Amino acid sequence: MEFKGVTYIEQQGITDEEIFEFIPDDLAEFYEEINGIIAFQGGLQIRGCVKEPRWNSLYEAWKGENALYKTYTNLYEEDVPFAQDCMGDQYFLREEMVWILQAETGEVFDLEVDFFDFIDEAIEDPVEFLSLHPLVQYISEEGELDPGQLLSCMPPLCEDVPEDTEYIMKPVDTEERLAWLAEYYKKNYASGQ
Repeated sequence: MEFKGVTYIEQQGITDEEIFEFIPDDLAEFYEEINGIIAFQGGLQIRGCVKEPRWNSLYEAWKGENALYKTYTNLYEEDVPFAQDCMGDQYFLREEMVWILQAETGEVFDLEVDFFDFIDEAIEDPVEFLSLHPLVQYISEEGELDPGQLLSCMPPLCEDVPEDTEYIMKPVDTEERLAWLAEYYKKNYASGQ
């Protein structure tokens, strides 16, 4: 596995042994080699089995106080939210297959690949496979994302807006972006699912 555009790689070993005991075999195998990484200039963050930093903690996203399944009705407690893209959409393992949660709307889709096929597809064509067009635009116009940041986009990408709408993107702390997405979802989509 050769990731491009790596901006962060977790240097500490597995510090959250408790959560490591519960993860699927493919993910465990990956963590033994790479225990958390941000690749493609911030386009994909694969969380690690670590307690700190919190933005890189698989436990926080899966079992923590603000675990994703507690907000999103289409996520189950056993779904493993191992990664996210630059906008805060979540990749999770469900019965050994990778799914995506669109964080603005709460919709989930089966990507019909297992974990290692997901990694291969992402490495082969990250922009298309991970839909990183907003990040490409942001980098070309503004700069880079730092580790622990995601892109905020206004208006939200799911909204029906005129074709000539100019989107305003800015980097925000991961926890701030995920909290905003959760509130937006609860206000606009949660009751309809």
